[in-house]
Amino acid sequence: MIQHKMKKIMTAWLFVCVCILVSCSNSTKETSNENESCTNPIKDPNNPKPMALMMRNMANYCDSMRLKINSGEVVDSVKYPLMPFWTAEPTDSTVLEPLFFNNAKQFAAAYRKLMSDVNHQSENYTAVINACVHCHSSYCSGPLKRISKLTLEYKAE
Repeated sequence: MIQHKMKKIMTAWLFVCVCILVSCSNSTKETSNENESCTNPIKDPNNPKPMALMMRNMANYCDSMRLKINSGEVVDSVKYPLMPFWTAEPTDSTVLEPLFFNNAKQFAAAYRKLMSDVNHQSENYTAVINACVHCHSSYCSGPLKRISKLTLEYKAE
């Protein structure tokens, strides 16, 4: 049972690493905002853990999805795959408790619904962002300001 679980975790981790590698490759010479995180990584003097890096990539995905949804475009899981952040090493290992994993399940369910129900992407995107706010209200509140800028209603000043 434990070996099976470890295989699943390793498979998920490998998938995430491949997704990050593919998304940050320089196969095209675009200089768009979508690829900015790959060319200009966030400087963090604290040596960020894998979960923090995944969440930063997810925030970049969400910002891109927000713009597309506001333009009436459909987003899909090919361009924006679900990143299983709950399998990555966190900055603070004390977050790895049942409530955190329940929040992660709610996030994943909202994300899957966003990608599967193209007729209601605005509402489902809002549910994804609300899941982020809900979890970050209990764990690691630092990103809440950035998350608030991911709402569909947010207008940059």
